[in-house]
Parts: sequence; structure tokens; C-alpha cells
Amino acid sequence: MTPIQTEIFKALEAMGDKSKFTDTVLAKKLRETAKIDGKKKAVIALADLMPALDASAEQGRVFAVTVTSANDLLIERSENPKEIPLENKQRRQRHEKSQALFTNGDLQDKSSKKAGKPAKCTDKKRTERKSMDVLRVYEDE
Repeated sequence: MTPIQTEIFKALEAMGDKSKFTDTVLAKKLRETAKIDGKKKAVIALADLMPALDASAEQGRVFAVTVTSANDLLIERSENPKEIPLENKQRRQRHEKSQALFTNGDLQDKSSKKAGKPAKCTDKKRTERKSMDVLRVYEDE
């Protein structure tokens, strides 16, 4: 599994006992658990969600995914996994092309920010400039 898929798996575990939720609720939980700043309107790609759901099924938590008419993913706990019809899957994938998606790069950006970048060397090449106070009232001598 890729890093984003493992983070989706962790977000699924963090959902707790909720039996029905959408991909936007899961994306919000993903931002919390992975500590991703930004991308408030990003959605989870279906290609990344399915391996995370398979890994969750191995742990004993089986989820069924349904694509709604608004191209949202409805994730609900069930006893049997349900296959998404091909037409709905293709419609969701076309929808994802116009949306911002969570990627592995989002997690790498988080880790590079956490590690910190070395400070740039600031050489004092400029001399100090003194500015004139234009508004000051000068006394005649």
C-alpha cells in the first residue's frame, strides 16, 4: 500500500463505530489524522480508497461503497462487500479529474515541513540606509 492508502486506512480506523459516512467526512478525518494543512475541498480517490477498504476487511471490518447520484462515495459497514457497477465507477473517476485529490505528495510536504529546511544564508551585502524625516519641521538657523 502507498503512504496515502495507509493514512486512509488509519482514518477508517479512527472513524470508530460509525456505520455510514461519506467520503467528505472520511477526508476530514484524514486531514486530522495525517495532519494535512490545506486542501479543504480535496476528495479521496476511489483508486486509493479501495485498497484501504480491502486492508480493513482483513482486519474484520467490512465496508460497502456506493456512488451516489452526486458522485459522492457513501461508505457503510456491512457483512458483505458490494461491487460498484462499472458505469458508476467510471462516472466517479471522471468526476475526480475535476477535483483536488489527496496524493502521496501531501504527506511528503508534511514531513519536510516537520523536519525543517536549513535557513538561507543572509549575507549583509547592503549597507544601512538612513532615511530623511520629510515631515520634520526644520528650524532656521
